[in-house]
Amino acid sequence: MKLYDLLKPLWVWLAVIGSAAHGDEKRPVFYPFKVMVGEQEAVVDPLNEFFAVVKDPVSADALVKIEAKAEMLIASAYLCQRDGTVLDDKEPFNIFAANSDQLALVATLKNEALQPGTYLMSVLAHGKSARLVFTIADPEGKMAFPKVSDVLKYIKGES
Repeated sequence: MKLYDLLKPLWVWLAVIGSAAHGDEKRPVFYPFKVMVGEQEAVVDPLNEFFAVVKDPVSADALVKIEAKAEMLIASAYLCQRDGTVLDDKEPFNIFAANSDQLALVATLKNEALQPGTYLMSVLAHGKSARLVFTIADPEGKMAFPKVSDVLKYIKGES
């Protein structure tokens, strides 16, 4: 038996231990790549199996950024009520860019700015889709923000 054959299991074991120690993370299906909105990364709650959340409100002209440049980057944002219910009478705001890693929220296909409120957004890139919830700040301070727990209850059908 050759030395190579004896060392092969050791190399495999070291590779497995090395990648575990290196911090390779398993991402949930709904969040296959990192997304930032207005310099805030969407955060995955281990108890939430539906979407990631941008915790603090962002400005209406914020940028949506992903980890790596995509041949086609597409985002659809759906306006939600306080409890997270997507409004049926509202069309989604669609944004896209070719060969880019970022989108401006103001660059919608309808040429309409996103109004203050809470949005459920799907970001498509690299053949995968990331779902996240974010809120656009109300400059006049009149808007009440939904609780993540209310949004989760709605999605699970408990509200």
